[in-house]
Amino acid sequence: MTMHRTTRIKITELNPHLMCVLCGGYFIDATTIIECLHSFCKMCIVRYLETSKYCPICDVQVHKTKPLLNIRSDKTLQDIVYKLVPGLFKNEMKRRRDFYAEHPSVDAANGSNEDRGEVADEDKRIITDDEIISLSIEFFDQNKMEKQGSMDEKKAKEEVNNKRYLQCPAAMTVMHLRKFLRSKMDVPSTFQIEVMYEDEPLKDYYTLMDIAYIYTWRRNGPLPLKYRVRPNCKKMKISHSPEGLNSAGRSGVESDSASDKASSPAGVPSTSSSLPSPGTPVQSPHPHFPHISSTVNGNSTAPCPPIRQTTFCNKVRKASFNGSSTSSG
Repeated sequence: MTMHRTTRIKITELNPHLMCVLCGGYFIDATTIIECLHSFCKMCIVRYLETSKYCPICDVQVHKTKPLLNIRSDKTLQDIVYKLVPGLFKNEMKRRRDFYAEHPSVDAANGSNEDRGEVADEDKRIITDDEIISLSIEFFDQNKMEKQGSMDEKKAKEEVNNKRYLQCPAAMTVMHLRKFLRSKMDVPSTFQIEVMYEDEPLKDYYTLMDIAYIYTWRRNGPLPLKYRVRPNCKKMKISHSPEGLNSAGRSGVESDSASDKASSPAGVPSTSSSLPSPGTPVQSPHPHFPHISSTVNGNSTAPCPPIRQTTFCNKVRKASFNGSSTSSG
């Protein structure tokens, strides 16, 4: 099985794709030549094409007589640059406002609000790392999701009351939110907490800013998040030596006894916290074997049959070694 690792890249590694080769700065009003798809700042490429009819990167002819006819504004690329480079949009809007304030004689009536620098970050959906984001968090209940269509007005009000609202920096990660929920609800380590957007679990390294961009949050309300609590699924370690087999059997007994303790009422998360708690999380149909079965050398070993679930059942282990079956009991 191939493990896919997600790596965080630095903005400097993307600079060749975000910077204009004519001025050496980040794209402002990104404009693309339709013949070769190379992009530049609008002001830079317009000035360059006044004296040349060829692309400054690949030397392809833009147009025989009127090169300005073959360039197009690239709004998608510009939005990407504004979202990736911290503070660029805000600084550019301020620079434009200052320019028109110092030159009142310049007529900007025909330009857009963005041309005049009169667009706020909220209107452009640009989020900065230090911005405070409002979010709502509630318990994810699959049964309620399925019956949501038939929910009456009273139940809808109860659903609203179960939500909790937080204000957090945009740079806060899902991992931080999970730790906050674990601490607030006093969830033991034998259970795991998943933070979700609608019904999709979120990665630990996602920031609130990432979630807002990925799921196109429109700022028309708090960022809606959900959570659920599930028991951890720990896999048994089986050694490939006879001594290791005995030790694995002993460790299996110990892990089972530990899971018994975890499933006892003392291990249930507290419901007296300020955040709504699911109460007792739903247990697996096989509490001693949450992973149901494990594979050794390509062969599957099944859990003990229900009829043999006695104090000796935990000691019955089957594993194959070089094609032969052995058991310990």
